[in-house]
Formats: sequence, C-alpha cells, structure tokens
Amino acid sequence: MKKKKVLMIHHSGLLGGAGISLYYTWKALEEKYEVSCHVPSEPPELMDFLVSKGLKPKTYAFRLGKITYYSGGNTLASPKFWYHALRSITQFKFWKTIIKNERPDLVFVNSKVLCWMSILFNEVKSVCFVRETIPGNPKSLMNRIMRGLLDKFSIVAFLSEYDADQTGLENAYKIISPDFLDVLEYEEIISREKACEKLGLNSELFNVLFVGGKDPLKGLDVGLKAISRLKDSRIQLIVAGYDKISIHSHGFKGVIEKFKKQKVLKYSRNIDEFIARNNIVDSIKFIGIQSDMRTVYTACDLLIFPMTKPHQARPAFEIGVQKKPVIISDFPNIGEFVINGENGLAFKPNDHIELANAILRLKNDTNLRNQLGKENQKFTYKFHTAEYSVKQLLIGIDKIIG
Repeated sequence: MKKKKVLMIHHSGLLGGAGISLYYTWKALEEKYEVSCHVPSEPPELMDFLVSKGLKPKTYAFRLGKITYYSGGNTLASPKFWYHALRSITQFKFWKTIIKNERPDLVFVNSKVLCWMSILFNEVKSVCFVRETIPGNPKSLMNRIMRGLLDKFSIVAFLSEYDADQTGLENAYKIISPDFLDVLEYEEIISREKACEKLGLNSELFNVLFVGGKDPLKGLDVGLKAISRLKDSRIQLIVAGYDKISIHSHGFKGVIEKFKKQKVLKYSRNIDEFIARNNIVDSIKFIGIQSDMRTVYTACDLLIFPMTKPHQARPAFEIGVQKKPVIISDFPNIGEFVINGENGLAFKPNDHIELANAILRLKNDTNLRNQLGKENQKFTYKFHTAEYSVKQLLIGIDKIIG
C-alpha cells in the first residue's frame, strides 16, 4: 500500500531547538509516512545539519512570513513584527502551488509563527506544532486572533499542558507532545577530560554551560552577572551558540540589516563591555555553534538556562541524558518538566544573585548535584523520548489521515 504523504514546512534556517525538533519529528514520521520537508536555503545551518543526517530537505530562497507574537518575540509596536507579518501576503501563491504540486495528505507547520498558513489549508488536513508560549493576557486581541488562526488547523500540538491551557482552543484537535530526542545521540561516549580537550576547555575547572549565544531572551547577561560574583571560585561559564553578531550586507541593504539587528547588536556590545569591565574574560569561554552537543554536555558539570521571559528549554532535558542537572528561571511553563529540588533548581527570573548562589551550591554539594542529575535523566526518559512524545502525535495524525 502506498504511504500517505506529509508535507513539512519550517520557518528558519538557524540550527536552534525548533530545528533540532524538526529533525526528530521528521525521522519519527517517515517510519510510517512519505515525508517532504521545505526549509530556508539561508542561513544554511539547518539545511546542512539535515543533509548530514542523511535527509533530503527541499529549500526555498526567501524569508518566510511569520507572526512573531509570542513570549520573547515582537510586540505589535515593533517594526520587525510588521516586517515579518506582511511578507506572508506575497507568499500565498507560492505555497498554494507547492501544495497543488505535491498533493500531500497532511501539511505540518513547525511553529506557531506560521499560524497564518491555516488560511491556505482549507482543502487539506493540517497540523501546527506550537513551540512558543503566549505573551501577556491570553484574552488580548492579538492572542485571540492567533487562537482563531490555530483553530483552523485539524490538529494543534503543544509542548506542555500549560501552553495548551493558555491558548484555549475550541475547534482543533489538541495534542500534548513534549520535545523529544534520541537518547543514543546524547549519551557519553568519551571521558569528561577528553571532551574538554576537544573543545579547548580546562577540565580542572567547574564548567557551567549556557546554550543560546547572544540571544537576549536566553539571558546570557544574567548568567554573566552571576559568574562575575563567582570569579574567584574556579568556575568557568561555557557559552555555546551564536556569539559573533555582524552585518554581512553593504550599502542600502547593510543599513536595513543593521536596523533589523540593532537590538541584538546593542545587546552583544553590552555583553562584551560587561565582560571587559568586570575583568571576567578568563571566566568565560565562547565555543560558538556546536552541531555535536553530546561532547559539550560531557565537558560540563551542569546547565544554566536563565531565560528572561517564558521560553522552551530543550537543553535542560538533553543534558539530562548524562545525569546532569539544570538551574533554570522559574516560569510556570517549565514547571511540568523541571521541578525545583527534584531534577534541577529554579530561581527567580533575572535574579543573578540567586542564580550565583544556586551555581555555588551545586558546585560545593556533589551529592545534591548527582541526585538532581539522576532525577533529570529519569524526567528525560519519561517525558522526552519518542516512545512517549510521538505516540500522541501519531495517534492524532492517524485519526485524520488514516
């Protein structure tokens, strides 16, 4: 019997948490369905990653229209919101042609920012995977508009019950499907010392990992303030992710790019100035974008995730595979997967003093660190494996396309 066809659409070429999740979802779906996946050609990080894993993504050479209204995203007063949103108007014809040519049984969009595409799917079954937490009051006008767009999908998948409850859908079939991973890809295969050597790190220091680069939402500034209080404690902060923010275009395009990136450029300058001003250069190690996070997790002793607004925290369970804990901002959206004192420590958002105290506590208390790490592994195995997470998603898809 011919397999039913699933068309996947992804919105960003960056290799972030959503891109990694796209990979695992694709792998799970292709066990039962024929999968065609479209990703941006630029930047090429995600495309290259998928190809390296033996997959064959199709590409489109433009910025996909997005509604970037979510916790940590853009407000309606931001020019960037309208810059991204208005692009969608010009892209209806392109995606209608793709759907007509590929004739999928199901279209799968991999982010809430693509909820506008539900307008295109009147004649085909569809899924939107919501990976974002809603901002502010769930009953605000913009949140109600996005809820209406989401309700046009056949299925809407959420990472947590909290996110689903906040959205409050009325029509779409709701699924809770936490992010998941292949445990074998994150298990330790070399010693901590060897991992440190590969990354150019000092294995004799207590290595605290931060994943997210110079993204203001991820809270590197909070992490640096905490480390500045601990610079005499033989603790080093390892920063993975984009750490060099630059302008690649010239002339008028360069001016436009600089305008779009002004917030992150300012944030990057502030980060560099803070490091220099507080004399903590020796306490920080930037390692850039890493496609092999297994080695990074092996080299480090714990993870901090000091997000400044509610956000999803994939690294928190990835490092759990190696029995290591996380220290994370205490927002309600993560409460289902990180429980304070059980598989990690939670601290008051933006409170760098509380974060510093938590880091020092786990450095000095090996038994507590090991106990939290073991529990974090249990949480990862319970909630973040394909056996648990994909099961509900596949049940839902089976219901609507058989």
